[in-house]
Amino acid sequence: MARVYGIDPGTSTLRIYQKGAGIIYNQKNMMAVLDGKKIIATGDEAWEMEGRTPANIEVVSPIRSGVLAQVKNMLAMLNIIFDKLGEEYGRMNGQEFIVASPSYATEVEKKALVDLIAECDIRPKRIRVVDSPLAAALGAGVNLRECFGAMVIDIGADTTEIAVLSLGGTVVSRMLKFGGNRLDESIIGAVRKYYNFAIGRKTAEQIKIKLGDAEHPEEDNTVALKVFGRDVVSGLPKSIAVDSLFVHLAIKEHLDKIAEVVFNMLEHIPPEMSADIMESGIYLTGGVSGIKNLDKVLAEMTGLKVYKCDNGSETVAMGLGKIAEDPDYDFLAEKYSTLQVEDFR
Repeated sequence: MARVYGIDPGTSTLRIYQKGAGIIYNQKNMMAVLDGKKIIATGDEAWEMEGRTPANIEVVSPIRSGVLAQVKNMLAMLNIIFDKLGEEYGRMNGQEFIVASPSYATEVEKKALVDLIAECDIRPKRIRVVDSPLAAALGAGVNLRECFGAMVIDIGADTTEIAVLSLGGTVVSRMLKFGGNRLDESIIGAVRKYYNFAIGRKTAEQIKIKLGDAEHPEEDNTVALKVFGRDVVSGLPKSIAVDSLFVHLAIKEHLDKIAEVVFNMLEHIPPEMSADIMESGIYLTGGVSGIKNLDKVLAEMTGLKVYKCDNGSETVAMGLGKIAEDPDYDFLAEKYSTLQVEDFR
């Protein structure tokens, strides 16, 4: 029996869904490259090496802002991953693939994604592309078959996509060129500025996850976290305590920008669509959607219901899974994808 796979090649994380089995791969979209040529580690194993490698080993992500940045490395990494998955879940040769792509990606960028999968050793039979906001909405539980408007906010690692959807298509959308990585950078910068203390990307990400708060925390309600890094003045290893109020102030500007764009979009969509969204609310997805009180802040600002999805970082992959599992959703890959490879072998 033919198998169908959904691939969500996110900037931060790569997820692969297999029809009938669920998400079979969910790891960092990272690789460790030796001397710029040989891949010595992929996924979470490569991420563990971040900040701990000698000069001749570089830990990189082959995806930037949701589109391919390093084709050769990504191809080599996918071949490694597909080989490993094939041993556990069955060979993936000659099967069908549905790939998520940012809605703002050009046709050239989407074709590059299709060509990448097509050139893998598994030699796919068929490749189709689905816009990420549609997949995210489907994974969040939105009924895309209805003539009814819904708003989805997908906050990823490098970008934030805000889209109003209806009948399986995008009515209006906005893309912000920042996401979770920008929040990490702001935390790194704030810690360096106010504490003369240097931390790495992994530490900043953990601070964001554990202490990030979209709402101004009361002083007697703050939570602190001990972090390790390097004192900029002395150059020696050291630890400091960072609290949730400090983190809130560090990331507030970016979260406010997302809320501002959402508010502006709501002001300019057709009245009928506004009425739909008043009823259906806003769906908050993506890895950064888990930041504490972000749904509450957006709800207070817009006066609308805001639904924060469980496992928001997996909604795109789960949406691809729904397309693979349910023939009723097949039109999302058929009707709205101009890029297809039929019987590629």
